[in-house]
Amino acid sequence: MFKTFVKVSGVLILLIGFMGCGDADKVGEIPTEELLQISNVLDRWREGYETEDVNTYIGTFWEDGFLYVSDMGTDGDKTDDVEFDDIRQERAAATRVFERFQDIEIELSSPPEIKMSDDTTAEVRNHYRIQFFVSDGQTLEGGYTGAYAEGDNLFIFEKRNNEWRIAEWHDEAFNEEEIRIANNL
Repeated sequence: MFKTFVKVSGVLILLIGFMGCGDADKVGEIPTEELLQISNVLDRWREGYETEDVNTYIGTFWEDGFLYVSDMGTDGDKTDDVEFDDIRQERAAATRVFERFQDIEIELSSPPEIKMSDDTTAEVRNHYRIQFFVSDGQTLEGGYTGAYAEGDNLFIFEKRNNEWRIAEWHDEAFNEEEIRIANNL
């Protein structure tokens, strides 16, 4: 009886010891703190653009090493691609949009798809839908009062000085046919 008690007690002590060690992250799983920090940057990115706050919006990017590339909805046709490698170009482009449109609404897929390359680099994908509306009494070419765009974002996030920001943004815009298909129109 005593030998059985010792064996059971030993097993219980080992189990309690293992339980006290804490849980390890699953292989390939993004640590919760990193996921929250990256998601918060995406929220600020969207909010800065929607509220037309250029400083909040630009503050989500790293100035050093910044890159923006858009295929303008024409996969495989590099002749119309837009590319900025200077944050001042992105600031100027955002300012032009903010001056032209009265109301901007962005919808992002959630949660974003995040793949950590290492402790300081993450590839973040999400789907976006954006609507732009002009001021009352104003129209766009063709008499429209607004515009719509949709596509996929690929953001390359970098962690510098314990802070995550966007280093690269690749806008994989949908063309009109892709928008119709994606929305069953």
